[in-house]
Amino acid sequence: MGVCCYTFLKYISVVWNLLFMVMGGAWLGLVLWVYFSVTDIAVLTSDVQGYKSVLYFLMVVGAIVFILGFLGCCGACQESQCMLGTFFALVLVLFTGQIAIGVWAHANKDKFTKVFTDAVTSTIKTDYGTVEIKTNAFNTIQENLKCCGSQGPDDWAGSNFNNAEEGHKEIGVAASRGYYKVPFSCCVVPGCDNKLNMNETPNPDIIYVEGCSEKILNVVQPYSNEILYCLLAILLIQVLAMILSMVLCCTVRRIDHVKA
Repeated sequence: MGVCCYTFLKYISVVWNLLFMVMGGAWLGLVLWVYFSVTDIAVLTSDVQGYKSVLYFLMVVGAIVFILGFLGCCGACQESQCMLGTFFALVLVLFTGQIAIGVWAHANKDKFTKVFTDAVTSTIKTDYGTVEIKTNAFNTIQENLKCCGSQGPDDWAGSNFNNAEEGHKEIGVAASRGYYKVPFSCCVVPGCDNKLNMNETPNPDIIYVEGCSEKILNVVQPYSNEILYCLLAILLIQVLAMILSMVLCCTVRRIDHVKA
């Protein structure tokens, strides 16, 4: 009976660590997909401060999880106390770090909103009309989400988009004349009059008046629960992997003492 239980524990530990490896590989693959993605939102967020640093960090974490899963599998198959103990210790450090990062991210979520809004505003002010991929991406977002600018149409007032047509390089020159233009993707009806008076509120029947930053965040927000459930599942897998490795390690040690 004891031998059967030990064998069952060993194979469960191997299977669970294989799942750990798959999780690490999927994590790494997802981050790589985001890194190389050319979706409209990904194009805009690529300029968010620290965006690429976060992706590099997540790639490293995914690779570490994959390697740890491999270490756990080897430890379970070889019945190695050293490997199993090392696996437990490293996963514990990883688990603790993820909890700490999660708490910090939740406490600073308002800062992330501001950073994202500033990045969208920067795209409008400097990149629209000069960087083709960002221009096309933002046009698509404005048309599909029925929005204009980062926080509203007046974001376009001091942009290079206006000054390029006037032959000026300095931001704000064209807007200082009392009017500014918005892209045709801001039009409620295609081909509308896109010249707006600086001192008048845009007509919502002609120009979209809501900003795109909030609308983009609203698109992502409904998936926050699904993301949270996935993160909790990852943490649960890590906890069970630690428990199984420690139980198997203790069992192997007990068997070695009996044999001795």
